[in-house]
Amino acid sequence: MMRVLSTVRKTFLVALLLILGAVSCSRADSTTEPAPVIQEETKGIENSPVETYRQPVGDLVPNTLTVSGVERSYLSYIPVSLSDNFPVIIQFHGGSGTSKVAYYQEGNLNGVADSEGILMIYPQAETSTGSVWNTLHSDEGNKVSADDFGFIEAIIDLLGEDSRIDTSRIYVAGYSNGAAMAYQIACHLNDRIAGFVVHSGNFPLEEVINNEYPCNITGETPGLIFNGTADMTRPLEGIPTYAVSVRDGAQWWAERNNSVSKIISQDGTVERTIYASEAGTEIQLFIIEGGGHDWFNFTIDGIPLDAFTWEFFANAHR
Repeated sequence: MMRVLSTVRKTFLVALLLILGAVSCSRADSTTEPAPVIQEETKGIENSPVETYRQPVGDLVPNTLTVSGVERSYLSYIPVSLSDNFPVIIQFHGGSGTSKVAYYQEGNLNGVADSEGILMIYPQAETSTGSVWNTLHSDEGNKVSADDFGFIEAIIDLLGEDSRIDTSRIYVAGYSNGAAMAYQIACHLNDRIAGFVVHSGNFPLEEVINNEYPCNITGETPGLIFNGTADMTRPLEGIPTYAVSVRDGAQWWAERNNSVSKIISQDGTVERTIYASEAGTEIQLFIIEGGGHDWFNFTIDGIPLDAFTWEFFANAHR
């Protein structure tokens, strides 16, 4: 912990550090998902981050819990402005990345976490198997056997033990392989997730690929989807036997929301499609011409992307 916590924060830490019982779930070791983009953790992050990377304003706290007999870890970023009824964003790092990389380098949602009072959670994929998220339930599934669905459900259960957390406002975010994980958590733990934002990822929609493990959608789900036309790692057309196309994935969520309108606009190199339901729940798809395999950073409606993301969630219907 980077500095002495107040009594209130100590209470919160104790709750976050509780160890849960085992949660059983099997995985296979075969894969149809492409290899992750290799991400090198910046030197100096472990103990004293270099000045060019974000310095924590609040408290960056390491946590562990046990899932399926395996000790798992995640980081909690606790802003100074945290108060009662605060929301949570769970952000997944990319394949071969780390929770620290997600905090220091991938995206910049920590800025709105500070200004809006949002608890950020950065889970860590199992490093023993390459720090890759297991995004599928299928026996023909992923490249690793980690119980990542159980891991995230256990984190959410643990968060629910703190009465100050607004469990109706838990969101997921992710990049690349982490975007696939965010998609899947929003899909399979839908009743516990208030919305999602994904960058440079594909949706491994199992019920379409192999008719197994359908999502249990319990309500309209707002989502932001960002993909580049020049992304060869997670292409717009999807990945055969693994993930649907980006446009089909957005359409699938729109249909589950019972969307009644579809508006397409162009702003420079960005094509924006907004699907909206009668209640106002939106799926917004952004296709960036020439965009690569990135966590994108540009303005939308004159608003920086991180602020736009939170404004979208804060005003969304669920």
